[in-house]
Amino acid sequence: MKAIDTPVLLSILHDTPAARELLKGLRGEELATTELNMFELKRLAAEGPRSQHDSREGALVRLRRRLTVLPISSDSVREAGRYLKTQGGRGDYQPLVWGTLSAAGCAEWITTRAFAPPKGTFPFKVRII
Repeated sequence: MKAIDTPVLLSILHDTPAARELLKGLRGEELATTELNMFELKRLAAEGPRSQHDSREGALVRLRRRLTVLPISSDSVREAGRYLKTQGGRGDYQPLVWGTLSAAGCAEWITTRAFAPPKGTFPFKVRII
């Protein structure tokens, strides 16, 4: 299972050429994200113009159908806590996303963010695109 981060999900929603190419390369893979990532998308959709709210909501519903959306669980919190114990705190919830991916057994996290957990901290590979 390969997990997709919010910025990459946004490029998929915007149907960019880079997103189409990425999805072509991931054909046949189980693709996932977390409920926290879906919440980020929901928040961004709500910030846009009211006239586009329904179409954005529809796009999120269709995206959710195409992905495995991983729940935030006690295992997620335990894995995130293990990270925080060794690496220290951060000002956001990114370690909880990583903990969720780890608890679910994701093989890879695909993101555009420069900040990633130090190599070997979690069992998944990090691909920054």
